[in-house]
Amino acid sequence: MVSAVVAIAPLSIIGIALTATSWSEGLTVVLGFVVTLALLRKWSLDGYPRLAILAFMFTAASWIIGALTTSSPIGFVPMALIGALLLARTRRRRLWIAVFALAVATIGASSFVFQPASWALAAEYVALPALGTLFIIAVILLSEQAWQVVRRLERAQETEAELAVARERMRFAGDLHDIQGHSLHVIKLKAALGRRVVRADPDRAETEFREIRRLVDDTIAETRALTYARYELNLVAEIENAKQLVEAANVAVEVKFDDTGASAAHPLLAQVLREATTNLLRHARPTIVTITASPRSVEVANDGAVDTGVSPLRGLAHLRERVESAGGALLVERSPGRFVVSARIDPEIISSGTGGNR
Repeated sequence: MVSAVVAIAPLSIIGIALTATSWSEGLTVVLGFVVTLALLRKWSLDGYPRLAILAFMFTAASWIIGALTTSSPIGFVPMALIGALLLARTRRRRLWIAVFALAVATIGASSFVFQPASWALAAEYVALPALGTLFIIAVILLSEQAWQVVRRLERAQETEAELAVARERMRFAGDLHDIQGHSLHVIKLKAALGRRVVRADPDRAETEFREIRRLVDDTIAETRALTYARYELNLVAEIENAKQLVEAANVAVEVKFDDTGASAAHPLLAQVLREATTNLLRHARPTIVTITASPRSVEVANDGAVDTGVSPLRGLAHLRERVESAGGALLVERSPGRFVVSARIDPEIISSGTGGNR
């Protein structure tokens, strides 16, 4: 909408400068443009602001005065702009467009009250306003449709990103269920058995309770491994998963993977890639994501960073501590419209020493 008004306003202002008979008359019409632009700042696809009707009445009064005094034949433009914006949201649009264009021309015809009728005057204050109003309405309607298309695309992209994050959460929930479901079921059975034999066979009960404690310890260790991405997680698989997630969000992705090294990549690099991918899908609006990885490093860059003025995300801050404790480094770089997460760990570091047990 703003682009449409900005495209029309300069030509109209030039026309006012050439046709206005005084500075006050020209200033009145220019003020109508200012009111229109101020109104557009609060305009949205969900409805027009309350001041729209008041602004329309002001611009209509300005055009009536301009027509009666024959000060400028371009004075109808602010009224036509606001009227077109209002008509864009109405039903039976064609009928109202015809009525509105006729109304603008009728106001222009009031110039005959104080001036002798002539073909030149009719062309300037009747034909030009009518045709100009129809042209402005056409431009506004096209802009409105383009705006709606863009918003639908943005909402579709947001939905895809949310679905991608939801799929990632479901995958994590499935892994967590696989780890804990069986163990908890066995613990429940052994606890019931231990309770039954605690008096009749204390040694058997003690054995069952020791087994329960072992199962609990194993479950905790496996859950921690899953949380810290040491449970069936590797860099190659995570690169493919990140690529699919980003593409599912309708974002272009470029992957560069250098697998020339003989050593396997450190598992923490895969966790950095997963966290960075999840964060950009939730907090950014990128058009392209670049993933550069090797057995020693991983880097995720996107061009859709939103400057919210907040500190680095907690997940990345926690990962930085774990990467540093593993002898590596994790960097988060912000620049206008760009966000880069990079981590580097030598592959010779033993995976079992990753980050320690926390």
